[in-house]
Amino acid sequence: MSKSKSVVSFGGGVNSTALLVGLYEREERPDAVLFADTGGERPETYQHVRRMSEWCVGVGFPEIVTVSKGITLEQDCLDRETLPSKAFGFPSCSDHFKVRPQKKWIAESGWKDVVWLIGIHKGEIQRAKKNTDPFVRFPLIEWGWGQEDCVDAIRCNGLPIPPKSACFFCPSMKKQEILELKRDNPELFERAVEMERNAKEAGTLTTTKGLGRRFSWESLAKADEAQLRLPIFDDSQPPICDVCIDW
Repeated sequence: MSKSKSVVSFGGGVNSTALLVGLYEREERPDAVLFADTGGERPETYQHVRRMSEWCVGVGFPEIVTVSKGITLEQDCLDRETLPSKAFGFPSCSDHFKVRPQKKWIAESGWKDVVWLIGIHKGEIQRAKKNTDPFVRFPLIEWGWGQEDCVDAIRCNGLPIPPKSACFFCPSMKKQEILELKRDNPELFERAVEMERNAKEAGTLTTTKGLGRRFSWESLAKADEAQLRLPIFDDSQPPICDVCIDW
């Protein structure tokens, strides 16, 4: 009977990086490491994926294989004049652009028995409990690793802490993260806003206002700019004079 193949689903962030490090420390070599590319990751994430692929080869792991749907999530949204499904409250963008491309690669490889290794730490155990697939493992939880343990393990192996991995137009981003994107990478921010405009002009935003669901990123940026343009007044009280004034 053939042994099951172990496959790491590498997301490019802290958890999946710590997962690779932990496997190395335990001398547990995966049979494949897959990175599902939506085409919307930030440049620093792609840089980290390349760095980790080199690290994998250096420690005797297979290099990271990048898989994709064949069209970027951004282009798919532009073509269909809509937004990522998360903007409407559905998670299917992850299924179509991350899960399915990885499963397709496995099928094309001819592997039948596969155990997926997923980077979810003990602080996210509720996410793991939603899984019903018996062929999925959560090694970080098995090891009792939380977020700090993941960061420590990465640093102890001489690797840089990766940035948060997510599409630059992800509807799950917090307002501060959106404004930071606008400040630090205005080109990517403008591409996200163009996606909003494209969907709005097509009339497909009937149940959501934009990438922020209850607000559009463009409106958030305009509100922030208006706030920055407000004059700054000194609203502190003047010092009290110790001389009595008669009126």
